[in-house]
Amino acid sequence: MEWIGDRIKDLAKNRSLNQQNIADELAVTRQTVSDWIKGHVPKGIHLIKLCKLFDVKPDYFFLVPEESGISLPLHRKRQNAKITQQVQKDAFEIAKEYEVIFKNEKIPRLLPVMRGSGKSKTNAKNIAYELRRKSGASDNAVIDYKDIFVLMESLGINLIVKKFQENIKAYAFYINIHGHRVVFLNSVTSLLDLNFALLHETVHAIRDEVKIDDCYAEEEELFCDSVANYIQFPESYIELVYNTVKHLQIATKVNKLKEFGKQYKHSLFGIVKNIQSYHQNFKLNIGGADTNLKKTMPTIGEAIFDTHDSREYVNRLKTISPVFISIIKHQIDNISDRKLEEILGLDSLLDAKAVKEELLYSESY
Repeated sequence: MEWIGDRIKDLAKNRSLNQQNIADELAVTRQTVSDWIKGHVPKGIHLIKLCKLFDVKPDYFFLVPEESGISLPLHRKRQNAKITQQVQKDAFEIAKEYEVIFKNEKIPRLLPVMRGSGKSKTNAKNIAYELRRKSGASDNAVIDYKDIFVLMESLGINLIVKKFQENIKAYAFYINIHGHRVVFLNSVTSLLDLNFALLHETVHAIRDEVKIDDCYAEEEELFCDSVANYIQFPESYIELVYNTVKHLQIATKVNKLKEFGKQYKHSLFGIVKNIQSYHQNFKLNIGGADTNLKKTMPTIGEAIFDTHDSREYVNRLKTISPVFISIIKHQIDNISDRKLEEILGLDSLLDAKAVKEELLYSESY
């Protein structure tokens, strides 16, 4: 779906409004309105207000490809990155590379949906509890990425690791392709950011994809963040970390948090944010330390692609995304070596041939 910002100008002209009038009505800056017209997609809450102002539905501002079986990509932005028309277009193009694969596969069985009632803390905790149970993670443990892979399989989610274009400032995004739940993961994502990113997109998937037509908003992003936090960090672990570091000197406190982050593979920002949700007086600036710790950790792409053994590579893919690899194996006779190289991000046709042979052979073991 492509954002058509120029339609704001047309609507404004019909109402005899200028950009400053619109900005005043929506409590934003004139520059923000100008950015929307030029191609930046408004945040959900601003999109809702914009629609109310002009009495139109959200999809009025989007160009939907004819007969497309691909939904709007749902991104969790990194820091202050903006979701622009080009970002959405590039994400959509990534999804289109896999459209034939999913179109040719029968629509999956009825998949779990967990909407609950509203976006309360209680509802977030209830959803998180159920998802932790499905993952098999023990009650008091920080969830491990292997647990998340199990969780995604149980929810029928296809995980595809792919290097994103530079302008897509996201660790991952969720999208529905011909009825299949798909999460694309940026291969340059650090293992420290991996768990939260996957959990956030998993929550999108099980809430049955809140679409732009349903007024997808920043509020939904924050709710998905909340559920992901409850899944990743049980309260007992947060209290353990807090009680370990609360009386330490700042430098020692940061180093101790690094030890926790490295051992349990989570960002310092994530654990500090969660401690502060329970202990508001806990103050600690860990921006630089968090960045430095990430530099010492491999990316998910490095963790997957650091082998030249086709059997080991296929076994890793089957662990990471058994749902997607099952589809690939089912269609392997109809997938060319070139296409396999493209969709799996392999280095060469020779690698693709070896992996294809391994996928064919793996049917028998």
